Amino acid sequence: MPKERFRPERESELVFEEFVRKYQRRLYALAFRYIGNPDRAEELSQEAFLKAYKALAKFRGESQLYTWLYRITINLCIDERRRHHPLEVPIDDLPLASRFDPDRREQTMMLQEALAQLPPALRTCLVMHDLEGYSYQEIANVCRTPLGTIMSRMNTARKRLRQIIEQHYPDLKPERLR
Repeated sequence: MPKERFRPERESELVFEEFVRKYQRRLYALAFRYIGNPDRAEELSQEAFLKAYKALAKFRGESQLYTWLYRITINLCIDERRRHHPLEVPIDDLPLASRFDPDRREQTMMLQEALAQLPPALRTCLVMHDLEGYSYQEIANVCRTPLGTIMSRMNTARKRLRQIIEQHYPDLKPERLR
């Protein structure tokens, strides 16, 4: 992860615009993994940037700007999921497809449905670690949660996901849960 710091008192709007261009795909991918709807994921990622821009004066620079944006995006996605429970996932746009043989779209869909059944705190940890590539310490920083709690959540998330898969999707065999 880049170690950029954004200091609003010294940076211009042009720098923020460049930052948006640099990270909008990552925030979109994050929102898509949570929401499953490409149009709504685009709206949420834009909303995250807008909220961040409006609150730049409050940004203390204690963390990376991307970490702050990530947290804003996560919060927006959690709020969205609370308002709209169903997971809308176009089969050709499933973000987990690379984990399986491309011809096995049904498995990808089943895994996405199983992930949607996890509580948000557990799903957040799994998505950030297994899909986004964050370390446990980075997840703890973004979530403002002790490292031990993140480790416990990862363990619990994997156990619960394994149980969901065994109970509802016995033909699904994702490599990371074995």
